[in-house]
Amino acid sequence: MIRQRALALFATAAATCIAAHAVTADDYKNGVAPCMRVRAYECAETNWVNYIRLRPTDSNAIANLGIVMNLRDNHAGAVAQFEKAIDMGEGTYDLFAYYADSLAKLGKTDEAIDWSYKALAVVPQLVDVRGKLAKLLVSRKRYYEALSLLATYDAQAQARGLPAYFEGQRIAIETAIARNAASSNGGAPAEQASMRAPKFGDHFYAPVSVGEGRPAIFVVDTGAGRTTLSEEFLAASKADYKVTIPAVTMLTADGRHVPARGVTVASLKVGPFELKQAPVVVCKGCVLLLGQSALSKFDLKSAKTQGVEFLTLSPRGM
Repeated sequence: MIRQRALALFATAAATCIAAHAVTADDYKNGVAPCMRVRAYECAETNWVNYIRLRPTDSNAIANLGIVMNLRDNHAGAVAQFEKAIDMGEGTYDLFAYYADSLAKLGKTDEAIDWSYKALAVVPQLVDVRGKLAKLLVSRKRYYEALSLLATYDAQAQARGLPAYFEGQRIAIETAIARNAASSNGGAPAEQASMRAPKFGDHFYAPVSVGEGRPAIFVVDTGAGRTTLSEEFLAASKADYKVTIPAVTMLTADGRHVPARGVTVASLKVGPFELKQAPVVVCKGCVLLLGQSALSKFDLKSAKTQGVEFLTLSPRGM
């Protein structure tokens, strides 16, 4: 009877003060879900606190207590629980994502950026985390890193026949870039002296723009000699260019030999960094690829930071 009474009380948002001797640890744990269903977060927090008092080594429960504290806007308390859980070896995408959110709300932006990347390294499909991370990057004026983050996801979605998820946010960031350029008398926006490109899947990606075209996501391929454009991309960019090699055969990544042409474009921007008179190879339907003809203008450094791999591009003498 005591157990049935306790469980019935837990099923309401008011179940917060049951005598410790009346229920077991599992009763407290089972009482969380009914509280969460009605968004009674104080009730859920009380149940997790009582459960952890009885099971202090349950790192998953400690992480869940942190999530509830985040939902109650107790971000300092949430961070303390998240860090305790991580120190005990807990590591899940939702732990990392909520930890990043609490860090951001405490003004710890750089730490929030790092943990957001960790959440995406575990589950790349987290669109809410990706969108928030892009905003954090923009707040640090890392516009092109933010564009790369969003455009990579959209490019992969469109390759599967799905619509671009971040189209509006990308337009907003591109507008911010243009405004910064205008305020600096046509110069590059306030960006770091280098650009960081995160790795997704097997490749690094970088935002590249040509002519009047919007920045598009390019695969960074250090083993390729030339930067490659599709005929469709070049035409849409309305770029100023001249043909240097009218006909050449190109070997694609899937082993096909396709007709192409060598072209020099007047201006090609890798992120905020402009390359003038850039040689490229153009072919119909070709993958957008950043090869050594452009990459040789940069110092490249690949580094893995706490589980997340980045490629940093630093321009040489620009």
